[in-house]
This record gives sequence, C-alpha cells and structure tokens, in this order.
Amino acid sequence: MIVFDLEWNSGLYDPIRLDEILQIGAVKLRTPGGPIEGHFNAYIRPWIHKRFSPAAAALPDLALYQGSRLDFPAALEDFLAWCGQDRVFASWGNSDLAVLLQNQKYWQLKARLPETFVDIQLAFGRAVGASENLALEWCAEYCGVPDIFDPHNALADAVYTGCIARLLRQEELDAAVRPAHAPPKGQKSLPRRAAPWQGPFEDLDKLLNNRGCRKAVCPKCGAFVRVTQWHKSPDGYHYSRFNCPQCGRCYILRLEVAADGEKRLWANAAVYRNTGVRKAAYLTAAQTPPVHCKGKRRPRWRRKRSGPGQSQAPAPM
Repeated sequence: MIVFDLEWNSGLYDPIRLDEILQIGAVKLRTPGGPIEGHFNAYIRPWIHKRFSPAAAALPDLALYQGSRLDFPAALEDFLAWCGQDRVFASWGNSDLAVLLQNQKYWQLKARLPETFVDIQLAFGRAVGASENLALEWCAEYCGVPDIFDPHNALADAVYTGCIARLLRQEELDAAVRPAHAPPKGQKSLPRRAAPWQGPFEDLDKLLNNRGCRKAVCPKCGAFVRVTQWHKSPDGYHYSRFNCPQCGRCYILRLEVAADGEKRLWANAAVYRNTGVRKAAYLTAAQTPPVHCKGKRRPRWRRKRSGPGQSQAPAPM
C-alpha cells in the first residue's frame, strides 16, 4: 500500500482553475501492522501559478519548491516508478488522489493511476468511534507517534499517516475505500471563490476598513454598496447584511481573513442570499457587538472664481 500526501497551490489569483502540486511525499506499507519499507519525496517547481495563495505561502518549504528544477510530469514519472506494481493508494482525507488526477489531466499524461483510495482518516475515525474529520496531528499524538517532523510537509504527513495506518486492521482499511472524486460524507463540494484575495494588510483594523473589502455587489443587478459595520462570528468569519440600493434585495456579505507566511493579512469577500445557513450564521454573529467601519472620505475639490490672471484649475481644500 502506498500512503501518500501532497502539498499544492490553489492559484486563487489566476483564471486557470488548478490545484498545482508542489510536493509529493509517500511511504510504502506491505501489510497492516508491518514496518514502513521505503519513502519517496519530490519538490516540484511551480510552473502554472506564479503567485501563491495565503495557505500555500504559509507552507514551511516554500523556498524548496521555488528552487526545484523538477516539473510535475517528471515528478509523477519518478513517483510511479518508485511505486512499482503497487497501485493501492491511501491518504489522509479525501482530497489528495483527486488533486493528483486533476494535475495528470491538466498535463495530459497517460500514467496509470487508481480511481479509488483508502481514506485513513475515515478508517481511524470509525475505529476509535470519533468524528471522521479528525486532524492528522491530533491523531498522531493520540497514537503516541513521536512529534519529530514539522506539519504541512508532504513526506512528514505521509509518515504520520503511515504510522497510524499500521495500527488499523485490514477489514477497517477495506471498509474505508472511496472513489477519488466523492465529496466528504455529509458535505457538498464548495464553490470556487468568485473574486481574488485582497491584500496584504498590516493589521485587522485596516483590513476591515478597506473600501475594497467593504464593497458588496448585488448578484442580481450588479449594483454595489459599501457596508458600514462587521460582526465577528465564532466560525472566524466577519459578516454584514445589506440591501441592494437598486433592486432592494437583501444579501449577506461574508469576509474571510487569512494570514500568509509573513503574517500579513489577506481578505476574500463573498455575497450570499439572506437565507438558510448563511442567514443563521449572520444572526449568530449579530449577537456580538458590531465593529463600525471608519471609511476614509475622498478629498473634495472646488473651482476658484475666474478673474484676471487666475487659473480655473481645481484646487484642493
């Protein structure tokens, strides 16, 4: 069994919708309970997206991706050569094989990849009678795996996943086989962000008061308004509710805040209908005191009276 993990860049700033792989890490397990018999690691230079999303920019090995001369086709060829005849893939969660197939399709490669994988996260959650969305770091600590690697490195995460997989029985692994493109149980596929991230900002106060972050566009008629206050929700988002000045419809503006590796803040705003879970999230957030925005006024200009020798050019007040 090949236990693998990936790191990738979602390319939030580019029109090309591709989760570009930056690193492939993997270990081999011959039998459940058996030792790890080998490892694979490849850092891949980004060729498609030239800018990193906030999540990718926070990865610890960013310089190794940028300094690598390996592209994805060569990395995939090396990876499959290392796998040999073993095509039983396993990973933590449901995303990695789908992203691997997505990159294979983008590069138009004809490598033979499996369509199913063993979800170790799902198998472990069922084995201990807990949630199926447990964090890898927490589970590794729970199982007594030594904390000797930094998280968010593909090889390190593959090692931790392999150590947890060794503790599971074969029937538990067999029951956790999933198709690559299946969404997580009880969840739906999330839509792509409609707008790029805005930033960077030095602090949260400047982010919340930024005119671009406060701008809300009506999805029905295209009119826009700038919200004047935010409510911080327990889920970490900032919410504001507004009425379209043209068609009168009510919407919710949700602001997502993320930090990059340099601890700079970035923002992404999305407009939702004032119904269902979004309305419930806003009402929960509205129970907290509002953060009032301090919008900057643009300087006004006035014309001087015309007269002999006087210019009619506008002068600032």
